Amino acid sequence: MTGTLRLLLGDQLTRSITALDGLDPATDVVVMAEVQAEASYVRHHKQKIAFLFSAMRHFAAALEAEGVRVDYVRHDAPGNPGSLDGVVAAAVARHGPAHLVMTEPGEWRVRQMMEEWRETLPVPVHIRRTP
Repeated sequence: MTGTLRLLLGDQLTRSITALDGLDPATDVVVMAEVQAEASYVRHHKQKIAFLFSAMRHFAAALEAEGVRVDYVRHDAPGNPGSLDGVVAAAVARHGPAHLVMTEPGEWRVRQMMEEWRETLPVPVHIRRTP
């Protein structure tokens, strides 16, 4: 069983993000994912998406270099459900965490999705404020 599953979004790539406060590398897992639904809900330049995915991969590698367990789902990974909902539900099932922790997103649409997880996921969901 995992202590806490910590979700990081593509625009939250900083070690000082509140989702990582209190991180215990021995028991916690950080989940990050490249999902089609988030990359395509509005029109983006292909280079922007490539840059974002590259930044996410580099940040995940930096966390792993610190000894943090990272569950990183690439856009072309077999079984990637293509949605943030699907990725988070699969990560919860895979890791069996005691809690799911994240920092509030910058978009209302994503915040509403996270609020719904409180009703649909079998673990407590904690949405931390952005400083």
